Amino acid sequence: MKLFSTLFISSLAMATGLSTPNAGKTAPVDASGTLQTVFPIPTKETEKPKLMSISQKTAVGMGMALAFNAGAVNAASLSGLLAEGTKMGTAAVTGAWTNSAIGAASAVQGAAASQFLFNTKCIVSYICGAIISGLVIPEPKAFEIDVKKTVPLFTIGSALLAASGIFAGASNAKYFYFALLACGLQNSFTSTLTANLCRTSHFTGISSDMGTFIGQVLRGNMSQAGRLKNIALIAASFWTGGFLSFGWTKTFGHKVLFGASAVHLAFAAWVALKSRGSDAKTA
Repeated sequence: MKLFSTLFISSLAMATGLSTPNAGKTAPVDASGTLQTVFPIPTKETEKPKLMSISQKTAVGMGMALAFNAGAVNAASLSGLLAEGTKMGTAAVTGAWTNSAIGAASAVQGAAASQFLFNTKCIVSYICGAIISGLVIPEPKAFEIDVKKTVPLFTIGSALLAASGIFAGASNAKYFYFALLACGLQNSFTSTLTANLCRTSHFTGISSDMGTFIGQVLRGNMSQAGRLKNIALIAASFWTGGFLSFGWTKTFGHKVLFGASAVHLAFAAWVALKSRGSDAKTA
């Protein structure tokens, strides 16, 4: 795990621009006094992100794939089949907020603080996942993927899910925290990229939107019918991921989380390959 931590921190530092190659070496200077470096000094031109525009249809397809993955992770962690039967949702933390409050109230009355501490750690993990996304992509643009930032971001997400699988394989409940980090990272990315069209791990808001839009359609207002269809597809993908994951978890156990890790890595690879064959532009 020490190696994993080192690689994770290094990836995050490089993705956020906090680390630069050869930072500790003295660069040579030519006869004219010009600094010569193996790696070019960043300029305004080289710092500009490479953006890949995506259509709403592509965004929904992406959202469906990632929602399916989040549903699979969530079902594995809620199934009670991992970590000696401990159950905890990892796609969202609405319940954890209330359980944390109940745990705190119980602790005040003399009970152990374990419920409060566990649920608070889960909440913080999910938030920290979203923080990582915000650090790596601080200025997201709707329906435009920042290729140079998205690839390392989902590489980090893949590493987090792999770590979750390692802990789950050891029947260690800490696997929840890594799964929550990955889901928070993913949901933050898809929400900011698509102006909240594709929220891929937390479905309370989507459920509310679906109800609202259905009510409007029933009264003849069809303005949100297209959005209703899109979020219904994403919600169905999340449900399907959970449905299939239960059987997979019974058969393969913690290895399901390694499969989820592979999905994040595959998404990073898709972004990298797609950008090469598209008209990706420099902002």
